[in-house]
Amino acid sequence: MVKMSSKLTFGVNIAARLRRLAVIAFGLVLGLALALPAHAAGESKGKKVALLMTIMTTPYVAALAKAFQDRAPFHGMEVTLFAAQYDAALQAQQIDDAIARKFDVLVLMSAGESAVVPSLTRAKAAGIPVIMVNNVPKDGTEDLYVTFVGQDQVLLGRAAAEAVSNGLKASGRKLGKVAAITGFLSSGAAIRRNAGFKEAVKKFSNIDLQAVEDGRWDTATSEKVAGQLYARFAGRGGLDAVYGMADNQAVGAIRAAEAAGIKVGYGSPKELVVVGGNCLKEGIDSIKAGKLFATFSQIPTDLGVKTADTVNDYFSGKKLPKLMLLPVELITKANVAQWETKCTY
Repeated sequence: MVKMSSKLTFGVNIAARLRRLAVIAFGLVLGLALALPAHAAGESKGKKVALLMTIMTTPYVAALAKAFQDRAPFHGMEVTLFAAQYDAALQAQQIDDAIARKFDVLVLMSAGESAVVPSLTRAKAAGIPVIMVNNVPKDGTEDLYVTFVGQDQVLLGRAAAEAVSNGLKASGRKLGKVAAITGFLSSGAAIRRNAGFKEAVKKFSNIDLQAVEDGRWDTATSEKVAGQLYARFAGRGGLDAVYGMADNQAVGAIRAAEAAGIKVGYGSPKELVVVGGNCLKEGIDSIKAGKLFATFSQIPTDLGVKTADTVNDYFSGKKLPKLMLLPVELITKANVAQWETKCTY
């Protein structure tokens, strides 16, 4: 069985591993994209690819899909996009349609860890290869797909907990009440990242995790959820920190705090510490403004390009590992300048 992450010691080891991954894989992510000629179509020429995404209204997913669609023609591939709106039943219908239309490969971001398994089984029976991106199905189903391209979501959750802990320390708190606002908890990325976060929280004595709420990767939903959390905890001294699983969610939490008269930052114990993820432009802007403590370099354009190149490698007959994990690096005010361009998409 392939596991998405290995056991780690906490604290500096998480950041160190993230940095090592960034250094080792930096050339891998976009190096192939730069090295390949503009029209590198070989075995991939004329191949029909079904790109099955979850929801195109999420900035991260939309940018990933666009990057894939922009890259695929360089390899001669023809791409048809499907979006399931995080509806597992709809995605199952779309996969069945793709199988019936005899696409050469399915590139799939699953809408549900378990719900997608019967569809993967049908694709395998039909002899159509599947390449998973960003979200993996449940453990034990690795024989149903060729490879997974994405990040170690459990490690990301652990690293986010460490960032929250460091933010609380920076604000002068010895202990802080913390809430997490997650992406869809029916999807692989959010499930695994949340598991990593909750696991790591137990290792940090200054984090008191009070609530985990599903913000569905949506800004407006996350802002509403954050407002409700602030009202709920107002009589108990308020929250000390919020983890928004994606930067748009973290920014929603910041907006809700400001609307409620709560000061956001990490310069004193009276300020709400906020940590994000997925490195959106609004997250970078919030770090520069001193309102967001940290995010992570999950860059969807890199992931889209890498996935298209991986599909090309498959058609070229290259042996692919079961996991192709892209690097992730912690972004704070100390290094935000170097990520501003890459996180703007």
